[in-house]
Amino acid sequence: MTDNGLTVYLVDDDHAVLESLTGLLAAAQHKTRRFVSAEDFLDSLNDDTAGCLVTDFKMTGMTGLDLLRELKNAGSLLPIIVVTGHATVPVTVELMQSGAITLLQKPYNPRELLNEVDRSLELYARLRVQRVETTSIQARLETLAYEEYQVMQLMVDGLPNRLIAEELGISMRTVDRRRSAVLEKMQAQSATDIARMLTLLQERTQDDA
Repeated sequence: MTDNGLTVYLVDDDHAVLESLTGLLAAAQHKTRRFVSAEDFLDSLNDDTAGCLVTDFKMTGMTGLDLLRELKNAGSLLPIIVVTGHATVPVTVELMQSGAITLLQKPYNPRELLNEVDRSLELYARLRVQRVETTSIQARLETLAYEEYQVMQLMVDGLPNRLIAEELGISMRTVDRRRSAVLEKMQAQSATDIARMLTLLQERTQDDA
């Protein structure tokens, strides 16, 4: 595993388990940070928190399920691996619904854990790129004046400038000016490019809901 700037965050109230996980991941050249409680991890959470999380389920204080819910509410991108000795069907369902990408039963298979960590880090990298793209598109949309937004919507619907002018009751020259402004602000070459951006934004907004 090469250094990709990502960290595997470990949360468990059992120091022996943390030592074991740290050693296993260090041998695979993963950077780690460990926490003895979910509360400690949440206190450390900031914009630089990047990678994936491996957490126990049953802990003193906040449980692994509580932690997952907090991270989901915070809009965290961290993929979460839950390691537990209490994997009943209801628990498994709740954990998966709350954002866990996988659930490993104690005692876990070291190779399986490493595989899941690699998969989680790859997923995080993809999600981070997607969030940057989505944020960028949203920021571009917010630069449009209301009149430009109107023109953009009709451009995306495929209307030519003549029909846009008729629809909005403005001159062709005004449509040309606003169309140029839309393309420049949206950093697009065509209405098709903008349509793709809007579709992407809608899909990812629905995924986050």
